[in-house]
Amino acid sequence: MAAVRTKVGTLAKPIDPTLEQAPRIGWRAYLPTLAVAPLIAALDQLSKVVIADLLDERPGQALWVIEPLLRLRLVHNDGIVFGIFSGALSSWVTILFVLAALAAVIAIFLRYLRQPTLLARIVLGCIIGGAAGNLIDRFRLGHVVDFVDLGWWPVFNLADSAINVSMVVLVVLVIFGKLERDPQALPPTA
Repeated sequence: MAAVRTKVGTLAKPIDPTLEQAPRIGWRAYLPTLAVAPLIAALDQLSKVVIADLLDERPGQALWVIEPLLRLRLVHNDGIVFGIFSGALSSWVTILFVLAALAAVIAIFLRYLRQPTLLARIVLGCIIGGAAGNLIDRFRLGHVVDFVDLGWWPVFNLADSAINVSMVVLVVLVIFGKLERDPQALPPTA
């Protein structure tokens, strides 16, 4: 049995000569990403405006939706994910942290994926859109508006949901090897 070679600097997957020869997809293939990202950011911002208005823009104000499972509770989160480091970091440090994490995700996609599946490109759009929605809050308000309260989980918003669900889908795609299209299914190149 021959040893499996791996390319240094990749996600430790075996070298597949057909994949190495597969051309990178063009920018038009990322149109779903470019459509989903602003849609997620816009829906996130709209939901925050509606909820803030519904709760009289008073942090801590709550409204039960499905008692005792789900309530809307207005929270101003000046920390990072799930309120970690709340009050400990400046807004600009938090913004730089978020931008660096977002740049890393985009760089991994563009560097390592030659033929990402449609689902992978949509997931990328959800991550970008969610990050953009929360960054808009940080630039505009100095904090992120959270409002979904399950009682047993930190309060979150639509952008957080888009990011977290997308990251879970991304992990599942990686585990099952469905992040890229099958090279044998690609049309032949001239």
